[in-house]
Amino acid sequence: MRLGSLALLLGLVALTLLIFGSIETLRIAPLIAKVVEVKGDVVAVLPPKAGRKQTLERPLKVGSLVLAGTTVKTGKDSFVVLNWVDDVEMRIGPETQLKVTRSSFNKATKAIDALFRLNLGAVFVNLKRKLNPRSRLELETPAITAAVRGTAYEVEVKPNGETILQVKRGTVAVKTAKGQELQLTAGGAIVARPDGDVSFVK
Repeated sequence: MRLGSLALLLGLVALTLLIFGSIETLRIAPLIAKVVEVKGDVVAVLPPKAGRKQTLERPLKVGSLVLAGTTVKTGKDSFVVLNWVDDVEMRIGPETQLKVTRSSFNKATKAIDALFRLNLGAVFVNLKRKLNPRSRLELETPAITAAVRGTAYEVEVKPNGETILQVKRGTVAVKTAKGQELQLTAGGAIVARPDGDVSFVK
């Protein structure tokens, strides 16, 4: 009798977890970027998935969609402009590799959660209006992690991982490879290295 009650209780717990998991899945949606401008050689590198063991490259054109897990690569004299919800615009410059590591939208709170990885090249991020307070938008490089809520800034990564960050508008919170935390405002600029060393640019 006790075994039957225990089995019933475990079944109810499992059903509850399943229901709440389904609700959470419905609440969190993928955050998809749309290509609004493109020039030259620009491709999306799609990660392996079920039924396909190799990565897949496809050219990007105006109207193409970019999902989480995708790496955007631009050639010489090429660029692409991506738009997300909440007026988040990203201009990816020539000879650049940017991965969309994480990108989701919470339908209930209207908050976005996005993480990008810039391994090489230059990116200009322009938030045309302030993000929802619960939103999180971060850009990682080999030397820093930059977090913003409503601003415009440019990041360039050299082949050796050295990172140049320039704030055009607003404030950017920066965390270095050594864990040092900095606040940069409009006009501020730094050069950061993968070993954690940072210098300010006048």
